[in-house]
Amino acid sequence: MISTLHHPTRYIWDFWYYFDPAERSFHVFYLNADPALVPEEKHHWTSRVGYATTRDFHSIQWGPDDVLTASPDRWDNSSIWTGDVVRIKNGFLMFYTSRNLETDDGKTQHIGAAYADRINAVKWQPIPDFRLRPDGINYASCGIPEDVTIHAWRDSFLFRHLGQTYMLVSAKSVRHPIKQNGVVALLRSGDGTFKNWDYLNPVAAPGYYSEMEVSQLLKNPDGGLELVFSTGPKYDSTPHNSGTGGLYRIHLDENLSVRSEPELLYSFQSGLYACRIIPEMEGEIVGFDHRTGGIRASGIKTGFQYVDRNFNNWRV
Repeated sequence: MISTLHHPTRYIWDFWYYFDPAERSFHVFYLNADPALVPEEKHHWTSRVGYATTRDFHSIQWGPDDVLTASPDRWDNSSIWTGDVVRIKNGFLMFYTSRNLETDDGKTQHIGAAYADRINAVKWQPIPDFRLRPDGINYASCGIPEDVTIHAWRDSFLFRHLGQTYMLVSAKSVRHPIKQNGVVALLRSGDGTFKNWDYLNPVAAPGYYSEMEVSQLLKNPDGGLELVFSTGPKYDSTPHNSGTGGLYRIHLDENLSVRSEPELLYSFQSGLYACRIIPEMEGEIVGFDHRTGGIRASGIKTGFQYVDRNFNNWRV
């Protein structure tokens, strides 16, 4: 049985990573908080980003647990939530989620970016003039009264496709009723840089979920595009699968249009959530253990491969 990778002093949940092909090593960024806060679900409101390295997600070397933290002196003055990291010309760029306690109800999410000149930097520097907010046209700009989950504008994932630069974001639709308003937003860079983004219609809005979290775009072994995302059991009303929750896939065509109904890849009851598919490990599913915290490989290999994530023409 594959062991869960537990931090010696912190509770660990969502993670994202950069793979260094020369080192054959994964540089892992993870949300973490004091374990004492978990029983009352208070850990989400104090989370910060830690750093670790692993070659296979079977063993891990823990680094500092505070490479990116919230600050009372910035807009991101609450906890830090899930994001993405990419290599750029002069270093690395990390997109992340946070909130401003003075905005709306203090739970409205925005996306920021931070820079480091090396992947193992002890501290990442937030970029002061970068902040992506939902548009209020396709995507709810604040909490929706009587909604079953809080506002969503988080979990960024970047990729390039057919000469364009895109970002996926977990979001809330303004056009769907509650319990069906979880969507995956699609943004496109207006000038090819990371600074200016156009808001497109959702890449997926099936009307079955309250939340569609931690999405990725990948290629299946036949070369087709796969959108994968996670949702919890109580937010899942997939036909013939209602209340299951877990990691789902949706087939997309070359125009990023939906070509299939959602299909369950890995059930929530199997013990992992907010899963990542790792192309460098034959598309193995890796997630956090939602019962105990910590990161664990599943042993299940999808064969999914990367789309284009080369951002070497960007610089800060």
